[in-house]
Amino acid sequence: MRIWRLVGWTVPAFLVLLIPLHYYGRPGMTSSYTLGYLVSLFNIVFSLVSIQWAFRRKVKTFYAVVLGGMALRFILLAVMVYLVIAVLHWPLAGFLVSFVLFFLVLQYFEIRYINSELKGRSSANHDHTDS
Repeated sequence: MRIWRLVGWTVPAFLVLLIPLHYYGRPGMTSSYTLGYLVSLFNIVFSLVSIQWAFRRKVKTFYAVVLGGMALRFILLAVMVYLVIAVLHWPLAGFLVSFVLFFLVLQYFEIRYINSELKGRSSANHDHTDS
């Protein structure tokens, strides 16, 4: 459900920024901008799914999944930057601006998700009865 909410919040912003970029940007800018958004979205979806899975495991596994996921997402970013520069020859500025902008927005949603999960677990572990 959260994943659809992410898409619902970010697609309108993506489209609002895409329209002027399409009309006033250099050739290839819209493609690189779109790729930056899609990489950001994939990064966060991957993160949310893996964190959701890791919350049902032991703490050691949770940290391994979170840290390993960070490393994997960084490698994905490096591969995409290489792809944009060396293979596709698209403008890097469109990719980086889009990636950073949407990555920061989507990180906010990821942090909120983790906090809500932690709060839910902490309240479930405490007994709220008066003795």
